[in-house]
Amino acid sequence: MKTYIITGASKGLGKGLAEQCMKEGNCCILLARSFSQEFKDFAKITGSKVIYIEVDLSVPEEAQKAASQISSYFHYASKEVYLINNAGMIDPIKPAGQLDREILEKSMNLNFLAPVLLSNLFISQLEKKDLKKVVVNVSSGAAVRPISGWSAYCSTKAGLEMFTRTAALEQKSAKFPASIVSFSPGIMDTGMQEKIRTAEERDFADSAIFKGYKEQGLLRTPELVSEKLYELIHQSEIENGKFYDIKEFI
Repeated sequence: MKTYIITGASKGLGKGLAEQCMKEGNCCILLARSFSQEFKDFAKITGSKVIYIEVDLSVPEEAQKAASQISSYFHYASKEVYLINNAGMIDPIKPAGQLDREILEKSMNLNFLAPVLLSNLFISQLEKKDLKKVVVNVSSGAAVRPISGWSAYCSTKAGLEMFTRTAALEQKSAKFPASIVSFSPGIMDTGMQEKIRTAEERDFADSAIFKGYKEQGLLRTPELVSEKLYELIHQSEIENGKFYDIKEFI
């Protein structure tokens, strides 16, 4: 039985990936603020062991509690264990100097602190197990280039990217190393894109460009991207520390 731990699993890319993983009758540990009954009904017919952890990962105390819960399930791990740090937020969309402290802290906690915390737990709990171990930190082009109005998002994704590379480097000396990579899903038709399109132009200079992506039908579906991410994590060889881009798979 394979074990999958997926954050942000109730919608978008996380939901699509969770549905992919559940089809095989695996153990799926899913984290989100809430799950719809429709989603739970789908899970029931798959034959997978599904564990729901309802948590707001932007709250450090809740994230730590969720990490403790996950620890108790690592005994399900057999041959393959995957951690997909997918949960994230685009807010605050404001230029520096106008950032709301509370929203900024949530961004830092959700986009950076939570995935680092869970990755650290994953590596620690499984370091003595000879298994296929994969951590995927869902990233963005914003991790490697500045975008006006996205100082918080760019910074948190850049920080997570450097954590990914550093942790992967450290695994070179591990007896049973984990593969730790980044995956950029590109522009998807999700709630995050809706939020981007509704941002005020004075706060986000590229507003018209992102509206154009939707109008021109350039947004990929979460289902397509989740299929490609699923293919990536099951490759026979994964390049540790690599920044994978969806464009490599389409």
